[in-house]
Amino acid sequence: MKRKIGLTLSVISLAIFVLLYLVYDSKGYEYGLGCDFCKKEMPYGLKPIFYSEYPQRFYLLDKDGFELVGIGFRYETTGFKIKDFLAYGYNDTSVLLKCTDSINNIKYLTSYKTGYKSKKGNPEISFKDLSKSNFEQIKDKYQWVEIDKEKGYAVDRNKFLSMLGAVFSLFFVVWRLFKLRSNKATH
Repeated sequence: MKRKIGLTLSVISLAIFVLLYLVYDSKGYEYGLGCDFCKKEMPYGLKPIFYSEYPQRFYLLDKDGFELVGIGFRYETTGFKIKDFLAYGYNDTSVLLKCTDSINNIKYLTSYKTGYKSKKGNPEISFKDLSKSNFEQIKDKYQWVEIDKEKGYAVDRNKFLSMLGAVFSLFFVVWRLFKLRSNKATH
């Protein structure tokens, strides 16, 4: 009876750790950490990426693997260079960016189709300025992610710890099963 309780607890802990891993894996997508087991997708096939090596930066890649938005970018329709990302929002059809310029003024950008297609046939997009008043009118129609490196690190750490917990729980499940089987064979 005692052995069956230990096996049951090991199976329950395995299930909990696997669920936690899936939750943190999904959250990691938004912070640019990748997603192994989720189907999240942004409009135009954009993918958030966090580059953790020096110099650390956050950027958006398009379907062709081209860095479409990043620190230091300047667009034809904007009069500033992106210094830092603060947040981004997306819905089914477009992406909004909240960023700062070289003198730390908060700026807003919205995506639009350029009318051109890439070599792979995907629509090319760019970004243009959006006034604060226009931003305030439409911001609630978007799912927002604040770019916070500390939250990103916490998600990555928790994802790793939940994976480690799942591996240890799996080890204990297998160990308990072998122990239970050997006890049945001797009795």
